[in-house]
Amino acid sequence: MFKLEFNIPASSKKIELHDKILLMGSCFSDEIGSLLAENKFNCLSNPFGTIYNPYSIFKLISDQASSGDVIESQGVYYHWDAHGAISGLTEQGTKELFKHKTKETQQFIRDAKWLIITLGTAHVYELSDGRIVANCHKIDASKFHKRLLRQDEIVHQFKELHSHLTKTVTDIRVLFTISPVRHIRDGLVENNQSKAILIDAVRLLVDQYENVDYFPSYEILIDELRDYRFFSEDMVHPSRKAIHYIWQKFVDTYFKNETIAFLSDWQKIKTALQHKPFQPESDAHQQFLKATLRKLEKMNEKVDVTVEIELLKNQIL
Repeated sequence: MFKLEFNIPASSKKIELHDKILLMGSCFSDEIGSLLAENKFNCLSNPFGTIYNPYSIFKLISDQASSGDVIESQGVYYHWDAHGAISGLTEQGTKELFKHKTKETQQFIRDAKWLIITLGTAHVYELSDGRIVANCHKIDASKFHKRLLRQDEIVHQFKELHSHLTKTVTDIRVLFTISPVRHIRDGLVENNQSKAILIDAVRLLVDQYENVDYFPSYEILIDELRDYRFFSEDMVHPSRKAIHYIWQKFVDTYFKNETIAFLSDWQKIKTALQHKPFQPESDAHQQFLKATLRKLEKMNEKVDVTVEIELLKNQIL
């Protein structure tokens, strides 16, 4: 393969299998969060939906958003600080949903070990009163002023978040990554300007705080892989192959050897669970199910696989 070799030093701080992990940010957070969940990590990914700009992400995590900031658009009620997934047909319903997600997030983060934040853009939209919104919810563009966040604004808002974490959580590491997804609606030049602000702001935060790290997912896709075969059909989002390549780099950087060994064993069991026999009642397949069940029961000592155990038991005659 023709590509630029990019070696990432292994982190001295490792993610343990039972660490609670909160992921917030762009759709890339969903991708990594899904892979963590598939591999039995205890994680909560984007409880407020996908959020792209750092100001809104930090505001939500630090519990500074008001449940009352609700707007009606085309018969649906949305929250200014959340994705459109946080919505309802009544104002009160949307407020209650936002309160529930806020409570869920604050309860989860109290004993979380890792906070993974994926920043997507430094572009923000402001209302006439100066409020920065996380999503415009299809409101007319004339209601907003679009601009780029300044570096000092990002650093200041993170200071507020870090203060909240210090008061709320005893021991947590913040891991930043920049989404490799291009925001082409802003323009390619404008997208690069936005990413540059994010990258340099994160550099300042890593230098300033001992518990802040950076994982270069952006650089892996844009600088190491580069080729458009690693992008989906829209030429903007990374392909499944690219996501799994970045995931493997993430594993190599942040997981202990024991955790990597667990992932290998779990992958074999997942493959076995997906097996579709031609004759499910055959002796050979029944023995296969029983052998897989024994492996699952042993693995249940490490992670919760009760759902998978019940699934297999229902197939054994």
